[in-house]
Amino acid sequence: MTPIPDRQQLAAALEAAGAAHHDYETNLLGGTRDEQWAGWYAGYVLGRLGDFTSPTRLTRLLAEASGGGDWATVAADHVLGIQ
Repeated sequence: MTPIPDRQQLAAALEAAGAAHHDYETNLLGGTRDEQWAGWYAGYVLGRLGDFTSPTRLTRLLAEASGGGDWATVAADHVLGIQ
């Protein structure tokens, strides 16, 4: 298992996942919202940062994360258990 990333690494990977996913929805799905987005993000993040957790667990945590302007940091905090 890969070491757990720090907050900045995870937030950066989530931001990159968001940009790539936006392109995916726009260009491949023709603007349709991907209801399975959390699994897509989890796969992207784990591919970038390694298997620091299971895809199922990361998908669930990302779907639970809520936040306003800086979702990537809020989601990273949620995944890492930072309050």
